[in-house]
Amino acid sequence: MKEIIAYFKGDLEAAEKVINNNIHSTIKIIPSLSQYILESGGKRFRPLLVLASAALCGYRGEKAHMAACAAEYIHTATLLHDDVVDESDTRRGRTSANTIWGNEASVLVGDFLLARAFQMMVQYLNADALRVMAQACMHLAEGEILQLLKSFDINTTIEDYYQIIFGKTAALISACCEVGAILAGASEKERRALRDYGKELGYTFQIVDDCLDVVGDPGKTGKPLGNDLKEGKFTLPLLLALEKAEGKERRVIQEAVLENEFTPETFERVKAIIMRHKGVEGARKIAREHALSAMNQLKAFEDAPEKEYLIKVAQFTSEREA
Repeated sequence: MKEIIAYFKGDLEAAEKVINNNIHSTIKIIPSLSQYILESGGKRFRPLLVLASAALCGYRGEKAHMAACAAEYIHTATLLHDDVVDESDTRRGRTSANTIWGNEASVLVGDFLLARAFQMMVQYLNADALRVMAQACMHLAEGEILQLLKSFDINTTIEDYYQIIFGKTAALISACCEVGAILAGASEKERRALRDYGKELGYTFQIVDDCLDVVGDPGKTGKPLGNDLKEGKFTLPLLLALEKAEGKERRVIQEAVLENEFTPETFERVKAIIMRHKGVEGARKIAREHALSAMNQLKAFEDAPEKEYLIKVAQFTSEREA
C-alpha cells in the first residue's frame, strides 16, 4: 500500500487538509471529539478509493478532495455511533470517544459529521453523486439495524450476514468508487464497473476483518480478539463452522454467546470449534474470491497506473493482517 499512497500523496494531503479544516464549530466539544477520532489511526481507505477511482477515469482536483472528505466524515460518524451501540471501550487501540466524552456527545458529534458531509456534498458535488452517497447512508443504517436484530441469534444465515455487511461496509465503499467515476464524467459502463469493484472490495474488507477478530494480532489490529462473539455477532468464520458443527458444538456456541460474563476462556472454546471446522480458512478463501471478482471489474478500463493500483488495493485487502 505504501507505493499507492505515495502515488496519490498530493491528493491525499489535499483531502487531509479539507478533513481537518471542516470540523470547526463554536461548540468546542465538536472539533475536540472529531479531531480525536479522526486522528485515531484511520487508514483513509475510503478517501483513497474516491481519489483513485476519479483519477482512473481522468479527474484529479478539488471536487475529489471534497468527496473524499465527505466519505471519511460519514465513515467516522458510523464509528462513533457503532461504539455507542456496541458499548465499546476502545477504538483502534485507544480509549473510545464515548468512554471519554459519553454516549450522548458521541452520538451528537456523529450527527454533526454526517450533516457536515452532506453540506459539503451539496456545495461541491452534483445531484447524481449526492444521490449515490445518500443511498449508501441509508444502506449503512439498514445494515447496522439488521446486525442489531440478528445479534445473539444462532439461526443467523450466511444470506443474513451478506445483507449486514453490504449495508455496514460494502455500500459506502462501493459509493466511494462510483462517486469518483461520476466526478470524472465517466460512462455508465465505467460507473458500473467501479460500483461493482467497490462492492466486492467491501465484502473482501469485512470478511477479512471478521477473520482477524478470531486469529488476528491485537497489537496490529488495535482490537481485542473475540469482540464480535462478545457482541453476539455471527460472522462468516463462525457461520461456516456452524454449518459443520454437531449438536454438542452448537450448544457450546449458543451457551458462549448467551453467557452473562464473556471471558477469554469462553472465546477459546468457540475459537477451537471454528478452527476445527476451518471457518477462518474457508472465510479467507471466500474473501480472496471477492477480491478476484473486484479485480475483474477493472477489465472495463485500459491499462494505467491507477488501474494497477486499484488491483493492488484488492490484493492487499484480501491478504491484510491488520
